[in-house]
Amino acid sequence: MQTTESSPATTPASGKEESFADRVLRNFFPYRQGPPQIPGIVSGTALSRGNWQLAEKVVPSEMLDALRDGGLTILVQDTSDLPVNPEYITATIDSAHNVSLDEAGNLVHYQAGLPFPLLDSADPQAGLKAAWNVRYADIGDSVQRFESLQLRSGTDEYEYGFSFFYARAYGMHRAKPERNIAEWTEGGILYKEFMQVLHPVPSISIHPQLGLVHLRYWHDEDMRQVLQWYITGYLSIHRLVTLVYSPEASAWRFPVLYEDLAGTYLHAYQWRFLATQVALVPGFVQGTLPLFGGQHAGYPLDPWELRTVYVVEAVPRRAEHPYGRKVFFLDQQTFAPLYVLIYDRQGKHWRTGFFSYAHPEFYPGGKEVRVPILIGRSWVDFTIDRATVNLVSDAVYNQPLPPEFFSRANMIRKGK
Repeated sequence: MQTTESSPATTPASGKEESFADRVLRNFFPYRQGPPQIPGIVSGTALSRGNWQLAEKVVPSEMLDALRDGGLTILVQDTSDLPVNPEYITATIDSAHNVSLDEAGNLVHYQAGLPFPLLDSADPQAGLKAAWNVRYADIGDSVQRFESLQLRSGTDEYEYGFSFFYARAYGMHRAKPERNIAEWTEGGILYKEFMQVLHPVPSISIHPQLGLVHLRYWHDEDMRQVLQWYITGYLSIHRLVTLVYSPEASAWRFPVLYEDLAGTYLHAYQWRFLATQVALVPGFVQGTLPLFGGQHAGYPLDPWELRTVYVVEAVPRRAEHPYGRKVFFLDQQTFAPLYVLIYDRQGKHWRTGFFSYAHPEFYPGGKEVRVPILIGRSWVDFTIDRATVNLVSDAVYNQPLPPEFFSRANMIRKGK
């Protein structure tokens, strides 16, 4: 794949050294001088069996087989320019120059914005810094979504799934400090998640104790245990259960892990920065609903686009972890993950996860949000020829939710 250089400092053509703020702004606006250029790949190009070689430099070898065999056709669109909110950029410029990592890899002096807007490929901690950037990337102060999770066969036949309502709100490190929640900040709670199952199909056979309502608290301190509760509806008996969050466990018997869906601990992995490069990735969708299909039923079928990405490897510290390593392709402009290659402990390519985002200019209410709007995810499992597909039918950002919404009292009310 085509590689570009990543440097902590650049001298512009004028010969004057750029200021910290100028260098940060250049990373938030990487396409001011034009989009990436790859010979033969322009807007309107359709890549498939007859011309797959054009994609060799910008698509990982793990995906080229689908193009070469005709199981996937990629339609190319123009590169989207999606700078984040001005207030987030200001917060980054104001505070990022003071942020560092301690000996244990924890953030020091972080306030708001992107912790490490300037990554140096020669820095041995660049991979971990990129991971911290993903954790604190701008994705809004809150979101409410209606979603579904489905298992599909390799021939795109629906097997089982369920629909649910999901909400998340942040209480710390907001670009505008007045949006922080004092009680959550005092308790070190970065964000809280609420999930309510709406329609399990078929019945509740996915898991004998599929929770009707879930509540999860994520701490600002990465190594602290996530607090998690759920209300079970097993055998029509509703009761509140405290559950230890286990990111390495299979999620509701789908062929994905909870960490694939909900998130992981940064310190559970060793991070390594591999490259800054141009890649062909699922593009920002100019609509509200994503399309998945193709070979193995889980490839994004909406147009893809050329973007500058950071490639970062994560290797589990625990030898017993189901995964051997993961390779993330992170959007350089927004730090949104675009796809991830997942390998087993023997080094074999096991799964590929894709992320689909709507362009906020084309999403209802999105113009004021100006963040990548998650509308779908998929995980293709090549060992069993199945795809787990997560679809978002509606999403609302930054509409205030009272802190009490994320309380156990409220989840008990919702679970009745």
